[in-house]
Amino acid sequence: MGADVTTTLTQNFLHSSEKSITRYRWMRVLLLLFSLCLLGSCSTARLGYSNADTLAYWWLDGYVDFNSSQKAKVKRDIDQLLSWHRTTQLPQYVQLLSQTQNTLAASPGPVEIEATFRQVEQLSQVILLKAVPELTDFALTMDASQKAHLTRKFDKNNENFRDKYMDLKPEKQAKERLKKVMKQADEWLGSVTREQETMIVRYLEKHPPNYAQWLEDSTARQRIALQLLIQIQTEKPSREAAQIMVQRAILAAYEPSEQAERRTQAESSRAAMQQLISSILRVASQEQKTHARNKLQDWIDDCKYLIAKK
Repeated sequence: MGADVTTTLTQNFLHSSEKSITRYRWMRVLLLLFSLCLLGSCSTARLGYSNADTLAYWWLDGYVDFNSSQKAKVKRDIDQLLSWHRTTQLPQYVQLLSQTQNTLAASPGPVEIEATFRQVEQLSQVILLKAVPELTDFALTMDASQKAHLTRKFDKNNENFRDKYMDLKPEKQAKERLKKVMKQADEWLGSVTREQETMIVRYLEKHPPNYAQWLEDSTARQRIALQLLIQIQTEKPSREAAQIMVQRAILAAYEPSEQAERRTQAESSRAAMQQLISSILRVASQEQKTHARNKLQDWIDDCKYLIAKK
């Protein structure tokens, strides 16, 4: 369960494509799996969430290769977490999505957009903290072969990242990045105007991607995860003490960088993204706003359907 995942809920929730590469950190695979109801079309979302127990096990097993003595417990843990999530978290998603409908209709400024960002982050943190006992149990039973399996998985992910992002020429990188952001904007608004497209192009020109830095950050988080697992296996703490260690790791993942320069860069990038979204929405047509509202309503309907489907 110590997976470093680069795709997250915020990729489809008011974040640009490059933000999704780094925003969510170690073990946030659980957020992705428990939030399937917010991804894709209604039928796909409902089907995905209904099969989330199988998908979660398959995904996690790909990282650590569960042994025979762990499989049954992991499956029970996933079932219990999904039941808790359906009962307690999906209603909060409905509330947040409804609030976001109202926010978008009012052409929000950066402050309002930041508030939405923070609410999404808080929901993800709640899920991970809820899973601390299950994550701890696995960390206490993880063996050397599983650590090696996890290390190889991290290495493969890093290699895939290099192939996908770093081996492209700068011109190709810029073209692909613009293509992805434009696709997301079209999904939200139906179709962007030339004025909105110009805003996006200018934003991307001012904020070029730093794939090397993103990869460095990712590998650093992977090392922290592996070091924590090694520490738990070496020290063999009590379950209660190990839970504290895991919880601290999760909370630390949400803290700003200790390096002042990096923290300033992250804050600047976040503020620039919020300003871009605000600017695009300020000039959005009523038709575009209706399209965005309907997209959010589809997600609300998905959540309500899943809540009722006990």
